[in-house]
Amino acid sequence: VHFMRNVLAKVPKGSQEMVAAAIRTIFAQPDAEAVHEQLQGIAEKLGRQFPVVEQMLIEAAPGITAFAAFPQSHWRRI
Repeated sequence: VHFMRNVLAKVPKGSQEMVAAAIRTIFAQPDAEAVHEQLQGIAEKLGRQFPVVEQMLIEAAPGITAFAAFPQSHWRRI
């Protein structure tokens, strides 16, 4: 929640919904490998228009993807 708020503060209001939706796709992946790949892909795509967002995603990657180290049955609770 706090990370998303910080990211959206760096994005123009008109693009915030799109950026938030793109970042949420990271958490909707079926396995840990896909989570990491999605984060990289989203960071690159958003980085074309918002380089600061790309940098924030890359720096926060360990924290953002930490849930993927747990069994998938626990992901919704984390």
